[in-house]
Amino acid sequence: MKHNVLLILPTIQPNGVEYLEENSNVFYAPDGKKETLIHYINEHQIEAVVTRSEIIDKEIMDACDSLKVIGQHGVGLDNIDVNEAGKHGIKVLNVPDGNYISVAEHTIAFILALSRSFRINDCSVRSDAWFSRENRYTMEVYKKNLLIVGLGRIGRAVAERAKAFGMHLMAYDGFVSKEAMEQSGVEKINVLEEGIKKADFITLHVPLTEETKGMVSGEQFKLMKSSAYIINMGRGAVIDEKALIEALQNGEIAGAGLDVLETEPPRTDHPLFSMDQVIFTPHIGGDTREAKMRTSSLLSHSMIEVMEGQNVYNWVNRK
Repeated sequence: MKHNVLLILPTIQPNGVEYLEENSNVFYAPDGKKETLIHYINEHQIEAVVTRSEIIDKEIMDACDSLKVIGQHGVGLDNIDVNEAGKHGIKVLNVPDGNYISVAEHTIAFILALSRSFRINDCSVRSDAWFSRENRYTMEVYKKNLLIVGLGRIGRAVAERAKAFGMHLMAYDGFVSKEAMEQSGVEKINVLEEGIKKADFITLHVPLTEETKGMVSGEQFKLMKSSAYIINMGRGAVIDEKALIEALQNGEIAGAGLDVLETEPPRTDHPLFSMDQVIFTPHIGGDTREAKMRTSSLLSHSMIEVMEGQNVYNWVNRK
């Protein structure tokens, strides 16, 4: 017997959709609004729903008795009330290993773009200020100190790639032992602020939790070198944006590379937009063609497996 699965338009990549259509009854919701999802889940007795950024909260779970599986097309679970899902007996899946290569490559791109002032230099060429280069010096990343905050799959992939540039690697992660870090050629930092003082580049790869929210704020920025850069590839609220703005305005740090912001999309008059030393991308660190295809394949297969009673590696609220 085939299970009923709900996809939300615009949905996942064709390879994942094709697999789900071959192995289940697939229905499509036109949008991710709460009332739309409740209607479609109940009308079609949906057992599993695939989400990307759509909010799946207690209200939906309370209203939809047939729902047994929530599959997140990606790593982050901010949009799903995972604890509530557990209370309802709903299995939550994500794809922790679908896009880590893409995010790591994006991080390295930020490091190189910031070290060589790509945005500022691009603008100077376009504005007929070619010789402004005489008043500005960029820097090599060779032998510079890179602090990786969060040494999970992404952090380890960043370390591996940064090693090729001859960077000195440090990491702050309470879940990874000193011995494990040393085996990867990484110096373990036990106190975040100690690593911040030494770093030429800081890159953030942690989820948003009560512990990580605002973990880089005014106090931390004041400890950074004035020549240092910060990169956020995790979640926007891990950095206190007000403190970041002040640090940039006061010259406490050299610049930032931001793939994520506290509010997405940001308002058009965001103060950071006026700062040439900041480079933005629209939360696309993991959005390469390869990563999307890989994520869609892994998620679609694991959703079918878990509905058939199998244990899957990416069941995040397993007891």
